Amino acid sequence: MNRGLLYLAKGEPFVTDREPDTDCFDTVIIDKSSFQKRDKPRALQQTPYRQTIYLDTDTYLADSVDGLFDILDAFELGVRRDQGQSHVPESSQLPRSFPQFNSGVIAYQSTGGVMDMLEDWERRCRPTDKFDQRSLRPALYHSEVRFTPLPNRYNCQFHWKNVVDGPVKIFHGPLVDRAAKSIDLHEATSKLNRSHEVRLHYRWGGALFVDPKPPFLTRILTWIRLMARQHGTGGLLAKAAKKLLQRLPML
Repeated sequence: MNRGLLYLAKGEPFVTDREPDTDCFDTVIIDKSSFQKRDKPRALQQTPYRQTIYLDTDTYLADSVDGLFDILDAFELGVRRDQGQSHVPESSQLPRSFPQFNSGVIAYQSTGGVMDMLEDWERRCRPTDKFDQRSLRPALYHSEVRFTPLPNRYNCQFHWKNVVDGPVKIFHGPLVDRAAKSIDLHEATSKLNRSHEVRLHYRWGGALFVDPKPPFLTRILTWIRLMARQHGTGGLLAKAAKKLLQRLPML
């Protein structure tokens, strides 16, 4: 088989007593052992496909993701850069300029170099690691894999602040309420794909904000500072007085 999608569901939060839908999946592998962080890179090595798109179980596909397969004609692997480096330990010997990557969506070829990197990632996973990004970063850094960063629209973590461009193809975040402040998936798809321009999104409270305007008072103060910088304090007062005089006949 040349192309396909791969999911890994393991552990009580992700697996129920329902049997997997055989109409949806070509192959289902049952593993009843307890979940460990190394299970993800191990599962990626078991793909039956030449080109694979791995997806976390908390992802939602809003559109075709065939574009991810297209990049595999030139690269061995595609993965999205994380917003920050919160999982990089202080003891890390890697350059801080080498970013951290999110492992929720990974497009990859089954080349020898990629399989070597996945084996190294699996070896680096420790039982005490809370997130697998910690071990993915050095595995990628020390590999010879030709990889490219993915646009945020192919791995949009809508519950975090970020910038996205174009239609969001893959939404990545809790698809069911795990907390009182979780963002509803329908709200995220509706707001984020209302526009395809470059847009900022962030969560405040339990709501998602996309390209929000600054508060009215902030806009006024920003305008005052700009005018003062351009015309000086005296010029600003003269400009304000002129505008006031122009409005007097209207009062």
